[in-house]
Amino acid sequence: MSSVQHSKLEHFPITMFATVMGLSGLTLVSHKMTWLFGTDQTVFTILAYSALAIYLAILATYTVKSLKYPQAVLKDWNHPIKISFFPAMTISLLLLGTAFHPISERMSFFLWSTGCFFQFFLSLGVINSWINHAHYEVLHSTPAWFIPVVGNIIVPVVGVQHASLELSWFFFAWGLLFWVILLTLIINRLMFHNPIPQKLLPTLFIFIAPPSVGFIAYLKMTGDLDVFARLLYYWGAFFFILMLTQANRLVRIKFAMSWWAYTFPLAAFTLASGLMADHTMLVFFDYLTKALQVITAIVILTLSVRTIIALLRCEICQPD
Repeated sequence: MSSVQHSKLEHFPITMFATVMGLSGLTLVSHKMTWLFGTDQTVFTILAYSALAIYLAILATYTVKSLKYPQAVLKDWNHPIKISFFPAMTISLLLLGTAFHPISERMSFFLWSTGCFFQFFLSLGVINSWINHAHYEVLHSTPAWFIPVVGNIIVPVVGVQHASLELSWFFFAWGLLFWVILLTLIINRLMFHNPIPQKLLPTLFIFIAPPSVGFIAYLKMTGDLDVFARLLYYWGAFFFILMLTQANRLVRIKFAMSWWAYTFPLAAFTLASGLMADHTMLVFFDYLTKALQVITAIVILTLSVRTIIALLRCEICQPD
């Protein structure tokens, strides 16, 4: 292996796992697009296995990186922003477990349980890092810090099918608690401190994810569109509308892996809107869901092509 190849491997980004979150989100969205695909599950199945294959490829690459360049991985872990992307490894497993449930319950359980187990320890590790390390400053807080929280809230989505309901409530409560804490901290940072770097602006979309995923998880656990469920959905809707007002600024940003921050939150709000349509039976939510499904598919497929081009041009595995 040449020194150039070694260098590429050393700088293989932990943020690559965010691509699997987006692709898994697209897979789940495609499963609900019966108005386009009917009862044919071919597209959904292809997307599910493709997302799994990409996850395994990224995991294998990052594992080799950890063996050859352990100091580079340790540097990622000690980075105040990159550390939040480590749980993307386990969140991807949780999402894949959710996606595979209609295909194979056994595969779904394996993916979900593995993700759940490691999500527990990774979330604890990240939180302990926040508490015990002195190198964090207010300017380091970005919406990317929500990622470990989102992972905990995702657990119940298919967890209610695989384990005790109490386990789902535990992860949901944990995730919701830290979402409220981090939301306060990050809003404070955005309002009263310097703007976040342009490269990280797409992470603003992550504001949409916790309430949207929380809405889905809460409905899965309770089955009831009550007051709290509505609050979760409309909090997600507010952040979605807020991001639309930022669109003119966001589209001008130079491509980076941070663009994948658009994908999963968008997919999560799309899925939440679909559930809202099912429970309210209102035509508005039905049309909103269909529009969001198309937008989500276009955004994720476009980003997939752009990422492949960036990989071919060697634009991604570069030093910061």
